[in-house]
Amino acid sequence: MTQATHTAEILIIGGGIVGLAIALELRSRGAAVTVLTRDRNQAATRAAAGMLAPHAERIEASPLLELGQKSLSLYPDWIRTIENLSQRSTGYWPCGIVAPHYQRPTESSTSANATSSANGSSAAEWLDASALHQCQSGLGTDVVGGWWYPDDGQVDNRALFDALWIAAEKAGVTLQEGITVTALHQAQGCIREVWTEVQSDSKTRQTKTWMADHYILATGAWSPELLPIPIRPVKGQMLSVRQPEPPGDTLPLRRVLFGDDIYIVPRRDGRILIGATVESAGFTPGTTPTGLHQLLANALRLYPALKDYPVEEHWWGFRPTTPDHNPILGTSHCDNLTLATGHHRNGILLAPVTALLIADWVWNRASSDLLSVFSWSRFQTSSVSLQRPSANSALSIMPTLYSSTPATPSVEPSNTQSPALSSTQAATEAIAKPLIIAGRSFQSRLMTGTGKYRSFEQMQQSVAASGCDIVTVAVRRVQTKAPGHEGLAEALDWSKVWMLPNTAGCKTAEEAIRVARLGREMAKLLGQEDNNFVKLEVIPDATHLLPDPIGTLEAAEQLVKEGFAVLPYINADPLLAKRLEEAGCATVMPLGSPIGSGQGIRNAANIEIIIENSQIPVVVDAGIGTPSEAAQAMEMGADALLINTAIAKAQDPACMALAMKLAAEAGRMAHFAGRIPVKTKASASSPLTGTITG
Repeated sequence: MTQATHTAEILIIGGGIVGLAIALELRSRGAAVTVLTRDRNQAATRAAAGMLAPHAERIEASPLLELGQKSLSLYPDWIRTIENLSQRSTGYWPCGIVAPHYQRPTESSTSANATSSANGSSAAEWLDASALHQCQSGLGTDVVGGWWYPDDGQVDNRALFDALWIAAEKAGVTLQEGITVTALHQAQGCIREVWTEVQSDSKTRQTKTWMADHYILATGAWSPELLPIPIRPVKGQMLSVRQPEPPGDTLPLRRVLFGDDIYIVPRRDGRILIGATVESAGFTPGTTPTGLHQLLANALRLYPALKDYPVEEHWWGFRPTTPDHNPILGTSHCDNLTLATGHHRNGILLAPVTALLIADWVWNRASSDLLSVFSWSRFQTSSVSLQRPSANSALSIMPTLYSSTPATPSVEPSNTQSPALSSTQAATEAIAKPLIIAGRSFQSRLMTGTGKYRSFEQMQQSVAASGCDIVTVAVRRVQTKAPGHEGLAEALDWSKVWMLPNTAGCKTAEEAIRVARLGREMAKLLGQEDNNFVKLEVIPDATHLLPDPIGTLEAAEQLVKEGFAVLPYINADPLLAKRLEEAGCATVMPLGSPIGSGQGIRNAANIEIIIENSQIPVVVDAGIGTPSEAAQAMEMGADALLINTAIAKAQDPACMALAMKLAAEAGRMAHFAGRIPVKTKASASSPLTGTITG
C-alpha cells in the first residue's frame, strides 16, 4: 500500500545523537526540519560510555584532534541549551580523566604530551604512583602512575540522548520514528525523493516517499545500506556494575580511568560503566562470554575492588567506522545531500561541532577547512603507484594499475546501468576494499618479513618495493640481538608500517605467551602504543618446522583472553582453523608448504576449505616461492599473503618484492573476475558460422 508523498525543507535520515544535534542546530536558525529514524534505541549513542576524551584518547596532532578540541569547547553552552529546552539533566560532568599506566612513560610519550600542551590541547600532568593512589585509592598494584587530563570529562550518554530528543521536539523539529529508509532515489546528481517503509500493524507495511529541499545522511553504521561509502560496523560490548552505598557522600571510585584496552567510567549515581570490546563482527547482536570476560579481566587488573560489585547490565552497540577512523562530513556526489556519519568511537564528543559545521554548510553555504579534510572524496581515488625500488634493479617506474573508481563508459547516459558495468563496478569495489584485521585497516594484502636478508639495505629496499603495511619481526631474535637482527628495530620507519611481532623460536605454548607479551611491549617502545597484534608460532619440530596444533590453540586461547589480536600460524587444518576462529583469533594463517621450502601451495584443497568456512581473514603463510604461487593463493580467495624467504633469498630481493606485490594484486583481481570453467574438450574461440568457404 502506497501513501502520498510527504515534504520537508530539510530531511535528516538518522535519529542518533549526530542527526538530532544537527536538527536542533538547524531549527535554531529557522529551518523546518524533519528527522526519520527506524529505532532510536539502536543508535550507537545509547551503547556508549559518554567519555569526552580527545586528550585521554591520545589522538595525535591532526585535524581529528582539532575537531575534538573544538567540540569539547562547545559542550558547556550546548548542554545548557539542551537542558534548558528539555528540563532534563544530561549528566554532563567536566571531571577530568586519569590514564593509569603499568610502565613509566618513555621520553617520547612525555615529549608528545608536552608538545600537545604547547599546541593548545589539555595540559596533561604526570602523576607518580604515590600521587595517583592518593588521588584515587584502590588502584591495582601494577599501576606505577598515570596521566591526568583535566580538560576532559564525561556525559551520561543515555540521559543526553533522551534530553536531546525532547529538546529537538520542543524546539519544533518533526521527529518520525519507526520509519525504515529503503532507498535514496537519485537522478542527474540530485536526490529526488526518499523511499521508506512503515510498519502499520503486525501484517502490513506501508510504503511512503519523502521529498525535501535538502537531505542529510546521519545513519551511522547503517549508512552503506543507502550509499556505497566505506563504513563498517565495529561491535563493542559493555557492562555496568553498582558501587556500594558509601557511609559518607564520597563514592569509592570517583575518577574516570582510561587504561590500556579498558575504560572505567563512574557515574555520580553509583553506576560504573566498563567498556568496550572492539570486534569486526558485522551486525552480530548480543554479548558473549569471551567479550565480557575480556572486559572484566582488564578492569579488575586496573581497579580490583570491582570484583565485589554486583553486575547490573550488559549490552552492545555498533560503531560506524571508516578505514581511517575519521568521520565523513560535508558534501556528497549529490548537490542536495550532505553527509554526517562515520564518527567511530567519537560520536558523542563530536556531536556539537558536527552540528555546527553541517548547519553552517546547509543553511549558510559556509564551508570550512575541517569539512574539506573530512570529505568523503578522500576515499574516492585509490591508485597503486609503483616506483623503482633500487638503483640496481632492472625495473622501471610502473603506471597506475587500477582505480577504485571505474572508468566512465563512452556511451550516452542511461537511467539503467548495464549488467556488465554493474558487475565490473562491484568487482572493482571488492578489489579496492582494505584488509581489516582486528578492526584495523590495511591497504596492502602482502605482508613481509625482516629475516634472512643479506643486509639491512636489501631489507629496507624490499619492504619499500613490496608496498606492504605489515612487517613481521621475530621478537626473541631482536631481544637477544641474534646475528642479522642487531639494530633491526631501528632499521624501519615504524610510523609507516605496522609491526607484527612473532613468536618464532618458541617450542611451547608457555614460551609463546611470554614472548608475545614481550612483543607487545616492544611495539609500544617503538611508538605503536595500541599495537596488540601477535603472529603466534609454536614450533617444537626443529627439522620440518611444522606448528604444534595443540600448543597453538592453547596459547591462542590465553592470548585472546589477554586482549591480543592473535594471528596463528597453522597447518592447513580446516578443523583447527575453525577452533581458532571460535577462540577469538583475528586471522588464521595456514601454511602453503613448510617454512622456507619454496614448494608452493601443496595444501590447496584444505586451504580452500578454510577460506570457504572462515569468517575472519585467511592469510597464506610459508612455502610460497614464486609470484605465480602467490597469485594462485590469492586466486583461491585468500585475504592476504605473508612472504619472507622467497623475497629475502632472491638474487634481487627488491625486484622480487615488487613482483610479489603485483602477483598478490593480480591474483585478487582474478579471484573476483572469475575464471573460465575447465573442460575436457576444446572450445573454439572464433565463431564457426558465417565462415568463408571455397
